[in-house]
Amino acid sequence: MASFQDKWAAPQKQSFMDKLGDTLKPKGSLKPRVEMAVKRLQAQIGKLDGMCQKLQERDQKIFQKIVAAQQAHDTYSSKVLSNELVEVRKVNKIMSNAKMGLERIELRLTTFHDLGDTVTTLMPTIGLMNGLKSSLVKFMPGADQEIGRMTEMLGGLMTETFSSSGSSFGVEESTNAESDSILAEAAAVAESQSGEQFPSVPSTGLEQFNVPTSESKFM
Repeated sequence: MASFQDKWAAPQKQSFMDKLGDTLKPKGSLKPRVEMAVKRLQAQIGKLDGMCQKLQERDQKIFQKIVAAQQAHDTYSSKVLSNELVEVRKVNKIMSNAKMGLERIELRLTTFHDLGDTVTTLMPTIGLMNGLKSSLVKFMPGADQEIGRMTEMLGGLMTETFSSSGSSFGVEESTNAESDSILAEAAAVAESQSGEQFPSVPSTGLEQFNVPTSESKFM
């Protein structure tokens, strides 16, 4: 028979609700790692913002050249420049969408940092990053690797947070839909801003020429 002293020293078992609370509660080391993720995001957002500004400047220069070519009745040059401008705006749209997406991830992580809402924040955020990574690889060498590292870090936080539960509590089912919704929202904002910033490309008399799209350096 166990002695009274042994019974007194034996640790008390946690109830299911206590274990659940401990599982969802952010660990002590969570805060600095989330702050690090936010700093990395801000660095990528800054790079994207700079690239978008350069693309906007290039857009304006090409557009002015198109106007000058139209005034000189140089239809061929107008068509070549118009094709180049289309490509510039296409890249700018991709960059703007990515920038908006990262800004929304930053907002979510900042909110998570304040509220400690681990599950509903981190899972859609990881999905968002995976979606943005593939769109940036062509235009920002190394960005996909940096985003990949951030995704792994956030995934590690999720693993730590859920390690003792063995369950996602039904959150996984809505993760993709929520990520897609956030990306769609970011794309809509970027589209609206692009429409306000850029004038339409002159097209009078250009359709008769079939000129290959010129390759240009966007950076």
